[in-house]
Amino acid sequence: MDAFVELGLPRDPAVSVDQVREAFREAGKQRHPDAGGEAGDFARLQEAMTILSDPGAKLRHWLELEGIDGGMRGPLGEGLMELFGTVGECLQEADALIRERQAASSALVKALLENRVQVVRERLEAMQDRIENETRSRGEAFAAIARGEVDGWLIARELAFLGKWRAQLRERYGALW
Repeated sequence: MDAFVELGLPRDPAVSVDQVREAFREAGKQRHPDAGGEAGDFARLQEAMTILSDPGAKLRHWLELEGIDGGMRGPLGEGLMELFGTVGECLQEADALIRERQAASSALVKALLENRVQVVRERLEAMQDRIENETRSRGEAFAAIARGEVDGWLIARELAFLGKWRAQLRERYGALW
């Protein structure tokens, strides 16, 4: 399946999320089962929306459609390796606090932990913001990737890590509520 074709969009990794949403909305008007469309057609439309809404998935999809050699195994940029250590420390701190909080047997002990919980929540939020900024900065390279000026597979690998870390940070943040 070509997700770009499914949504009637140009095959361009720089297609914005807003363009994807609008194309989905327009295509859904005809292809939704309630509008007389087929369930299978609408399912493909939803799959295309999912792929093109995620920067990493969109880029991998585009690279594969274009037949550009490379893959998801390979080196990462130095900056991402530094970030890996920082994210790891933040997750470990959150995990330790989650375990401590779960082991707390009284309301008093839980209440005494609340200041630390707030500090860790703030660290998780700050790390999520950093991950979003890193993701956005890699998305800005999509036009250069399409012109062949930047290694798209390197960016795709980095986006995969950033997406995984974003999910882990959100999970820990949710566990601290």
